[in-house]
Amino acid sequence: MSLISKWRRPVILPAMPERRLTAGKNTVTQTVFPRATVSALFFDSQYSGHDLIRLDLAPPFNEMLIRLPRAHRVDSPLPVLTALDPDQYNNATTTLELKWDRHGALENWADTPEKVLASWRNKFTFAIEDLETNAPGLRLPQIGALHAIAAHFSVGSDFEPATVVLPTGTGKTETMLASLVYSRERRVLVLVPSSVLRNQIAGKFSTLGVLPAAGAIPIELARPLVAKITKGIENAAAASRIIETSNVIVATPDILKASAPAALERLLKGCSTLFVDEAHHITATTWKEVRDKFETKKILQFTATPFRRDERKVDGKIIFNFKLGDAQQAGYYRPINLRSIEEFGDKEARDRRIAAEAVAVLRRDRNEQDRDHLLMARTRSKERAQEVWREYKKLAPEMKPVLVYSGPNRKAANAKSMAQLYDRGPNGARIVVCVDMLGEGVDLPNLKIAALHDTHKSLAVTLQFIGRITRKGDASIGEATVVTNIADPEAEKKLGSLYAEGADWDKIIRRLSEERIEQELRLQDMVAGLKGKGTLHAQISLWNLRPRLSTQIYRTSCATWFPTEYIKVLKAKDQTRYALDETQNLFVGLVYREDSVDWGDFQSLDDTSHHLLVMWWDKQNGALFIYASDYDALRTEQLANHVTGDKARLLSGTPIFQILNNVELPLAKSLGSSRVGAISFTSYFGPNVTEGLASIEKAESELNNIACLGYEDGERVLWGGAKRKGKVWEQNAGTLAEWVAWCARTWKKVSKEEAAAPNITRDFLRPIRLTAAHSSHPIGVEWGEHAQTMHADQYVVFGSTPVALYLVDLEIAAVNTDGSIDIRLSGDALSATYRLAISGTLQAGYCHTKVAGPDVQFKKSNGVVVPLPDHLVVDPLIVRYADGTYTNPQIDRPM
Repeated sequence: MSLISKWRRPVILPAMPERRLTAGKNTVTQTVFPRATVSALFFDSQYSGHDLIRLDLAPPFNEMLIRLPRAHRVDSPLPVLTALDPDQYNNATTTLELKWDRHGALENWADTPEKVLASWRNKFTFAIEDLETNAPGLRLPQIGALHAIAAHFSVGSDFEPATVVLPTGTGKTETMLASLVYSRERRVLVLVPSSVLRNQIAGKFSTLGVLPAAGAIPIELARPLVAKITKGIENAAAASRIIETSNVIVATPDILKASAPAALERLLKGCSTLFVDEAHHITATTWKEVRDKFETKKILQFTATPFRRDERKVDGKIIFNFKLGDAQQAGYYRPINLRSIEEFGDKEARDRRIAAEAVAVLRRDRNEQDRDHLLMARTRSKERAQEVWREYKKLAPEMKPVLVYSGPNRKAANAKSMAQLYDRGPNGARIVVCVDMLGEGVDLPNLKIAALHDTHKSLAVTLQFIGRITRKGDASIGEATVVTNIADPEAEKKLGSLYAEGADWDKIIRRLSEERIEQELRLQDMVAGLKGKGTLHAQISLWNLRPRLSTQIYRTSCATWFPTEYIKVLKAKDQTRYALDETQNLFVGLVYREDSVDWGDFQSLDDTSHHLLVMWWDKQNGALFIYASDYDALRTEQLANHVTGDKARLLSGTPIFQILNNVELPLAKSLGSSRVGAISFTSYFGPNVTEGLASIEKAESELNNIACLGYEDGERVLWGGAKRKGKVWEQNAGTLAEWVAWCARTWKKVSKEEAAAPNITRDFLRPIRLTAAHSSHPIGVEWGEHAQTMHADQYVVFGSTPVALYLVDLEIAAVNTDGSIDIRLSGDALSATYRLAISGTLQAGYCHTKVAGPDVQFKKSNGVVVPLPDHLVVDPLIVRYADGTYTNPQIDRPM
């Protein structure tokens, strides 16, 4: 062989045939060597008619023979190739494509799990991508996750299950592959939630994904032997065969559950490590049963969200959490536009409005912006999917909507629908209606519009799904849009849950609603301002703070304030973080406190508590508002002096009760009074407040505190005030923006200089218990307050026919001689009459019985159907009388 090369040129090595082994009803496969382009030096060899090439690869891929045209085969351990196009062989300026002639020593190379594992030693490289120079490598969150995994499993031998949180599209699967090779895991069971994901993940492990292209592993590195479990393992012998022939086993919990108990026991015993993909599914019983078998082994969970579908956190220690805000800042996500509509109609009207908005966005993206976008309409069930699919077929037939959901006899139909969806040609589908986001594992970056017809699933996962972008990006793919109906209370609840999941979604979502609510815009500005100083925003989502509408008010005479002086009222061991907007003079603090238990002397036991503190200084009006989740624990009166330099005076006394100004039909729910000239305090509740009101009016006692129900500006309110502590509250909680706005409204009431009326309780309603029908004539009837204030679906069911609540009329049909009232319900050409009787002998004090028409039921927003009389016990009808009194559903008695 010559020591001097003839030339250097790139060559294309062909892929080697896949190895396939059978293990019972399942198969084990191995990608031996992929197609690769490498640089080669050409030498004359010792074999006639053969050249030797030396490749920039590790043994045994570093030296091979090329058999020249018409040369005879020779006996050599080296692999032998031939030129695919012999005419190009001597053209050293081109890339030479080769084909296998004989595999030689490669025939048995890395053909056992042990050989594969040995070949991985010291072969992993922590290459980091450089976007400026376009240098390949792993992404920074992948590098961080790998180091966190190594650190977690490097100390001790009993390991707590570890969870890695990487948002969809940031390289979660490649992190799994890298961990397998870097840690040289002996035998890994990979648990996945669906057959689609099983096939996808098994394929990734077979090729090791983009790790070679990223420079993390050499292109020639041995690939693992991968067992894809598609059938239940029939016996222990088949399980042993899988164990003996594989490095990686990919399965769904259901397939494992379908295996023989002895086979499953053998399989799990033979695995050293458990990888759980999409770990938010771990709540399922079958998942947990498998995971519990690995209690003494390494468990590594991967998920895009650390919250399970039952809204609880994934079990195990979160060792790495790459936040969505970081992902967006790093360019892994495009901004998501939240397009909200407001439709209070029935289910069909809501679906029609959402679909129309989503189709309009799709047409805009495709026709005006030249984006190759697809629309995914998401529903909660196959029945709902069929309804919504028909709506899209009517609205946009040119988009060829398809339907995908799991169920009997759906495999072929779903495959056809998915093929249409992947078809980028003129006959391809542009809209897919699905249940559960097409299932885990579907990778289609063009799905950039989501129409949320039902919001029962995790909204975070949906938004990650459509918000991600491909690794290299694509000019035909733009920003994502979500269409949701904010009139649906579940939708707004899910948005709140989204912020609670610890994500910086405020950096990702840009709300584009038809009627942009000024209060929400203020909240956006407020949250941004609070990130100006302090670190609280890094610990919790300020979006999701919901302080009670409660405050102490202080008049201030200071020119500036010192909010961080709040620490002077804290205990020495208290831990605290805060957020401060110095422009708006708004402060939010969180105090973590550990106290000894008060029911014993135990050094190892502590009571732990978190206290929320919110302060707003209205400099213009010289008013300081303080909310505390525990006013006494945070010593708010001392705190007010510290933050104002001893220039704060608590607003207390009679002005506190000016909160009741403009409250119509006031009804005291509770009150406290002290006897004049004596140290005596009495509390009154419910119907007994009549006695307390009478005592105050006679000047026998003085009002100290009150909680009062009534109506203000047409809205039901419940105000409360305590004059000695200077505390004011309403029944509700709100966002920070709502709390500040409420404080401003409250200040306008209590700061007025007008003297309080001599008797502020003069116009209060007095509850009266009746044991018989009211003497005045009834003149009208309406639904109870709960029914009137619920915006979600409610129906009155006449026999078996449901009629929307807002379409049902109530009227007084007759007043009987015994005082009972016949009430007619009518709607959609249906009617029924029920009789209301009031008597002290009845358990609830009243009852409703059917007089005419079909039996009527009440269908609640949660889908529960109850007989109408049972519903009216919980939420009674309001009957109005000629003398101005009415029945009050809060106490179930006429007023």
